Amino acid sequence: MIPVLGSAQMREADRITIHDLGLPGLVLMEQAAGAVTDVVAERFRDAGHVVVLCGPGNNGGDGLACARQLLCRGVDVEALVLVEDSALRDDAATQLGLARRYGVPLRLAAGEDLGSLDEALAGAGVVVDALFGTGLDRPLEGRWAEVVRRVNACGRPVVSVDVPSGLSGASPAVPAEAVEAAVTVTFGAPKLPHVLPPACWRCGEVAISEIGIPPWVLDAQATLGLLEVEDVGGWLPLRPLDAHKGHFGHLLVVAGRLGRAGAAALAARAAVVMGTGLVTVATAEGAVAPIQALVPEAMVDALPDGPDGAVRGDGLEDSLSRATAVAVGPGLGTGDRPGRLLDGLLASWSGPLVLDADALTLLAGRLEALQGRAAPTVLTPHPGELGRLLGWSTERVVADRRGAAREAASRSGAVVLAKGVRTLVVGQEGWDIVNPTGSAGLAAGGSGDVLTGLVGSLLAQGLGAREAAAAGAWLHGRAAELAGDRYPGAVPASVVIEYLPAAEAEAREARP
Repeated sequence: MIPVLGSAQMREADRITIHDLGLPGLVLMEQAAGAVTDVVAERFRDAGHVVVLCGPGNNGGDGLACARQLLCRGVDVEALVLVEDSALRDDAATQLGLARRYGVPLRLAAGEDLGSLDEALAGAGVVVDALFGTGLDRPLEGRWAEVVRRVNACGRPVVSVDVPSGLSGASPAVPAEAVEAAVTVTFGAPKLPHVLPPACWRCGEVAISEIGIPPWVLDAQATLGLLEVEDVGGWLPLRPLDAHKGHFGHLLVVAGRLGRAGAAALAARAAVVMGTGLVTVATAEGAVAPIQALVPEAMVDALPDGPDGAVRGDGLEDSLSRATAVAVGPGLGTGDRPGRLLDGLLASWSGPLVLDADALTLLAGRLEALQGRAAPTVLTPHPGELGRLLGWSTERVVADRRGAAREAASRSGAVVLAKGVRTLVVGQEGWDIVNPTGSAGLAAGGSGDVLTGLVGSLLAQGLGAREAAAAGAWLHGRAAELAGDRYPGAVPASVVIEYLPAAEAEAREARP
């Protein structure tokens, strides 16, 4: 898993490397500039004239070093310095002196008149954005906001140094004007805006460069990790030749009602395809026949239902006695009868559990009911469901999905799989996890039911809550990506299931 750092964590990693380990900061700056130089020289070799925009602080120093290194490679380059010399101190001031002695073409444009900027941008084939780095802690205003607007309007590809200027390394927000980069070259580890929306959409392709900060220093600072295929492959259970179905668990899916049998069937089908030894669906009597027809590999236990087709709050005892994990919620319905069923299940079932959809609605405002569960427990809310669980508005959740997931995990003791672009997995132990897979094709009915079946299957096969949630999210997203060639728009949930074996094969091939 790749550590993801905030700006304060990155500053501490730099401090340890420079002051405790003794690697000079100027060496780190030269390495960082070299990484940017490589990207510009190799990916934009036919771009012609390169314009490097330099702001205050070390980001400007990185830009000046990059301009010098490009000059040494024979690249047609100039640096536009948008601050007074006095704004460049320490290592950045050293880089300004080196640039002058090496003969780097420099334009000094510290005043309000941006004519030099317009002239430079008009002649550029590619622009290097070295205006502001990860330490920016306020929205850009006035002159700097106008500089960014003109960079974005110039029509040239932009390579940003560390983060696109205008973003903060401490947040995934886009507070105001921010550069829209084609490539962002970052150092040591990705930062929050590189991996979480909406800031990640401004970063373009993110190139992570090693510049001399030891990996154990980065790991020690991290609280968030970017999931890799190798992680997923290492978690998936092995399937030896002499295995039988009893080795791979028995998932009970408590889901479905009259008119909502498809939700239960999708969850069950995903669990079957993911390799669960046995799958049983406990559902309302009116939903039994369609589920049996759609998922012949699954057993179906009929629960008594009421006049509205929803299950009543009894009849689960025998089904629970055979299960190794339980998934509850898709198409279950809400109201008194499903509510009593969920309460009874929570009181009687002490094994691994995943709650989704209607089960989350029934749990709204009482997350503490899950506290004390010793077995792995996963919640899989979308932003609206997460808001209902916490009593927050959906807008508040969307503005801080990680914070909302942490709050829900704290109140419940469960692992929270917060669905959305770059799904987050948050628990009480270990790094929070961000999943990089997925596509807009998942914005379709039933895709969440498939994810429930995946997570339930992995719990039934013995994975812990954090691993089951993260692996399920990766496989779900990767299957949708693979299906994208056939379905460039929405990917039907049943088609996502079809591509799960290909996604699983990728993960298993990457197993460490």
